Amino acid sequence: MTEQAQVPARKKGNAGVKVILILVALLVAVCAYFVLGAILPRWWSDVIAGQIRRDLGASVLVGMFYGFTFTFLPLLVAWQATRKAVTWPWKVAIVLVAVAIATPNLLTAGIVFGSTESAHAGQRTLSVDAGFFTTWTAVSAIAAVVAFIGVTVLWAVWRRRGKQMKALKQAENERVRAAKNAAAETPGTTPLA
Repeated sequence: MTEQAQVPARKKGNAGVKVILILVALLVAVCAYFVLGAILPRWWSDVIAGQIRRDLGASVLVGMFYGFTFTFLPLLVAWQATRKAVTWPWKVAIVLVAVAIATPNLLTAGIVFGSTESAHAGQRTLSVDAGFFTTWTAVSAIAAVVAFIGVTVLWAVWRRRGKQMKALKQAENERVRAAKNAAAETPGTTPLA
């Protein structure tokens, strides 16, 4: 008698359910985009106006703080995703955290570059109540990018120098060992200390 291999029953694919769930998720995402697009620019401009209270000096300082901090920190966090030891799911999570940290600057950019009625209302609020905020946010964001590039270049130079120093120390140790071995093998010479 021959044995027949039993073939496991295949599960019926729930492709229809998956498609419906994907469509529902897309619908929720689109609705959230429009709802948040109508609310967030006005809310953020009111938050900034409340912090500045029509003080031009405060407008400059708050703009510099938001622009530099919420550009430099997200870049530093996102830079961690470039490490080889980090796996892909963690890289995605790190980038999402970096985007979350950059939210204040993204909200400001949404107001400045937005074309919705809410973005225009936010532009008016910021221009009246926080005169230099958007300008100094942009200037400080550019300064943060330049500082980040400087930090990454210095870090790369430092690491390369460290690797070169390690290689030089290894070569020196090997040279000393070879000299000791040669002195030990040659009769009548004293080994190097």
